[in-house]
Amino acid sequence: MSSEKYAVIWKHFEQNSDLGKHLKASEDFSLPYFLTAEEKAKFDQKEQVSLNPFHLVMGLLVGYFDQPPGIDTTFAKEKAPAIIQEQLPNFKTTSQENLIIDISNFLRDSHGQKVSLQSLMTGVELLPESSAIKYDACIDLINCIDDDELDDRMAAVQQLKLLLSKIEAKKLNKELVQDYMKMIEIANEF
Repeated sequence: MSSEKYAVIWKHFEQNSDLGKHLKASEDFSLPYFLTAEEKAKFDQKEQVSLNPFHLVMGLLVGYFDQPPGIDTTFAKEKAPAIIQEQLPNFKTTSQENLIIDISNFLRDSHGQKVSLQSLMTGVELLPESSAIKYDACIDLINCIDDDELDDRMAAVQQLKLLLSKIEAKKLNKELVQDYMKMIEIANEF
């Protein structure tokens, strides 16, 4: 998956590499890394791009549902929760939920709501009990629908209604409950 503003690249690793040993890989594997426009330009010019845990965590969140040709993404999906958990100290946070919300906010500010939505939908997949992640995903979904950024508007509306139905209002911060009720009204108007 790529656009002019960013790219997710899938980097190949050998099973017996240091990372492969650390992740207990049973065969060679690939992991997704998120590149900014500048990093993508360097990568396209075959220049060296220094990849770090920030690139990897963003890549896992944005590229989780990617299906790149010729690349098996199964290992990355299986290991995503453990990799993200291991990186919590580097991001100075104590929970995967906070990390996913923070990274998604960063992505929204830097690359737009559609990229943030991809990250949050991965969050919904990894932490299905998180009403806070679903809440943020609903905001991005409404904005993407309003701005006509999604290919299938009807599917997006259905996804919005499904996510809203799975949010437990009592698990949200009290100040968000009124906005949550407003989102239900908006979804019913679509």
